[in-house]
Amino acid sequence: MLALLDICHATASARGRLCACLEPHSLGRLRAVAGDARLVAGEVLFGQGAPADAVYGLRQGAVMLATRMPDGRRQVLSFLFPGDTFGFSADDSHGCSAITLRRSSFCRIPLSALEEDGELAVRMHAIAQARMADTFEHMVRLGRMTAGERVSDFLFWLWRRLDQPAEMALPMRLLDIADHLGLRLETVSRRMAALRRAGILGPLSTDGVLPVLDGPALRQR
Repeated sequence: MLALLDICHATASARGRLCACLEPHSLGRLRAVAGDARLVAGEVLFGQGAPADAVYGLRQGAVMLATRMPDGRRQVLSFLFPGDTFGFSADDSHGCSAITLRRSSFCRIPLSALEEDGELAVRMHAIAQARMADTFEHMVRLGRMTAGERVSDFLFWLWRRLDQPAEMALPMRLLDIADHLGLRLETVSRRMAALRRAGILGPLSTDGVLPVLDGPALRQR
């Protein structure tokens, strides 16, 4: 478990890590209570409506948070990568499901343990507030963008989040991206085709590898 938390500590930004900036006694308590979870791609870590009794630190892999609306439509809320902390809820049950996009491992921290340690509780609150701010910013940005701008903006965010690789191994499907951006699958496909014609992207391979020929240009599209 020590190695698991150390990996979480070394990835992502301090803004999203539960263990960042903790005093030694709180970090030691966190290591003592954290459990381990490992899932293959496509498994559900927790479902919408399930008891919210723990938060999770993503050690390896990728996760999608999604919710079902009353009419049955799906909304993908966010995509998570190593170092991200998630599982916060405003009440006793989860408002969304967490589904693995590839083989993933997590540390699981019971809420009861966080609530018993003042420093951990403050840190948890700060991360939850940051998640809310990110969600609000995402909603505002989507509301002001055209469909093409939404796709380009998302790909630029993903490229940055994955450390600006020459080739992005997309853990999600194009349908997942469409459900995240509030677009039709055909719209996402057409926009990516336009970016290929502009020399910004290469062709998406059958195994989900997307060459990025000019990453900074995505921000300007």
